Amino acid sequence: MSRKCQVLVVDDSPLCRQLIVDAITTDPDIEVVGQAANGQEAIAKVAELKPHVVTMDVDMPVLDGLAACEQIMSENPTPILVLTADPRNQAPELTHRALAAGALALQVKPALDAGVEAWNLAREVKLLSTVKVIRHLRGVKKPGAIPTTSPSSPAIEPIGLGAASPVGLVVIASSTGGPQVVHKLVSDLPADFPAPVLVVQHINAAFADSLVGWLGTSAKLKVRSAKDGDLLTPGAVLIAPAGSHLTVPSRGRVAVVAGPPRDGHVPSASMLLESAAKAYGKRVVGVILTGMGTDGVDGLAAIHAAGGKTIAQSQESSVVFGMPGAAIAKGVVTHVVHGDDVGKALVRLSRGQDPSRP
Repeated sequence: MSRKCQVLVVDDSPLCRQLIVDAITTDPDIEVVGQAANGQEAIAKVAELKPHVVTMDVDMPVLDGLAACEQIMSENPTPILVLTADPRNQAPELTHRALAAGALALQVKPALDAGVEAWNLAREVKLLSTVKVIRHLRGVKKPGAIPTTSPSSPAIEPIGLGAASPVGLVVIASSTGGPQVVHKLVSDLPADFPAPVLVVQHINAAFADSLVGWLGTSAKLKVRSAKDGDLLTPGAVLIAPAGSHLTVPSRGRVAVVAGPPRDGHVPSASMLLESAAKAYGKRVVGVILTGMGTDGVDGLAAIHAAGGKTIAQSQESSVVFGMPGAAIAKGVVTHVVHGDDVGKALVRLSRGQDPSRP
């Protein structure tokens, strides 16, 4: 059996398909096992060919790419890389729909005359081929596996704290498969949540701004991209901007700074979490969500050492268990929580309660 990464290329333009094929096959470890000109063909070929990765166009006849993503993830879950030619006009809706449909990553198509090198797809495709995706991006909760709230948990009540919350700051590390989880947890936080929330989410830079807009659509808190010198106030959710590191140089304020990648990432989750540990000590809660690699693990270790609380997303609810799995293996996680329940766990911690209980 071939060990090569097998890819299905989906695009209604024969020229685009050929450019994608040429770009992918520059890597000898990748082979294109099929092509499709619309979403309907894509669904059939995924079922027939069982590719390791699908590259998916958005605007296509018969059935568009996002509808195809949704059906593929329902019937034959496969890592999907969505490609779009017009991010500035389509990104706000595209980001939401593509991630909600089950896409793992988003990438911008270069100009058709830019050459094969400009597509830069091989590395991304090979990374995605290692992901064991789960149906609808959500795992089925396993009774007795870990203590979490049940799906029928009541809606979160206003906090109404009579005394200061033990939580002064929440910092979140998130990567592949994480935007859906971040969206859910931010939506679950009540308007009077007593601590500011900082998020590092690894995503293609072209879609960073639209991701912020999507996260804010159902949030009761104010969600925006962080700016250098922003104050840390309750009710604020600040997202690390693309291409810069987000840190907490001192209590009550953030810094947005340039710098080289750490663990391959700018922004770096570990830089954020480590700085938060120094500034807030035991009053910081660190959260590490689904994602490849180990970004955020050293930062979570720093929070754990400082006496803060640490949360990792559970394996059965993670699209990729790399980051949370590495943190758990290192022994720096105090609570393992299903992805659907992270927001509820944060509320319970803010009340001084056990986050593992309903």
